[in-house]
Parts: sequence; structure tokens; C-alpha cells
Amino acid sequence: MKEDTGAERRNFARERTHISVEIRKDMKKVPGTIEYLSFGGAFVSAPRTFLRDSLVQIKFDVPGELQSFQGSAKVIWVKKDKAMGVQFLDLPTSERVKLEKFLNR
Repeated sequence: MKEDTGAERRNFARERTHISVEIRKDMKKVPGTIEYLSFGGAFVSAPRTFLRDSLVQIKFDVPGELQSFQGSAKVIWVKKDKAMGVQFLDLPTSERVKLEKFLNR
């Protein structure tokens, strides 16, 4: 049986990165590192995680951009309180453009 890498379920190709990120929910802030980034979301390693299905705000500096990326996301999965996968939600055009420039460089 073929191993499931998750690639067949993904809508977007992922880019390996190492970008510092801040994830916020209510008054809680969790710093982390984006390990993989795509148009659809990100894989974030972090010292603490939010619960699955949490709605969060995500902010990170995009290399080559003057303004930080800021957007809403939903926590899709959590891995042993050390990593989480987030899916971007309703990104404004300005934020989609930042991702496009970075991912298509």
C-alpha cells in the first residue's frame, strides 16, 4: 500500500521555509516558525498550540515585502502540542499578492 504523504489531499504546492510567525487568539500570542507555506495555509512549529478548529490571526514578515502578512486562519490539525497546520481564511487581495510574489519567486 502506498504511503499517504498528504500531497494528494492538498490543493496547493508547499514551499519549505523558515519564517518567524506570531499566531494570536483573543489575548494569547504564540510565536512560532513557518516550516511550510502555500497559498492555502501553513505548517507552523511552535512551543504551544491552539486547539483544532480555533480561529486565529496570523502575522509574519514576507521576505522582500515592506508590510507584514496579516490574515485570519483556522487551525486544521495539531501535532503533539509542538506543531499545527493552519488554513488561511478570506485573505484580502493585498495579502494574497504578498504570498504570490513570495511563492512564485
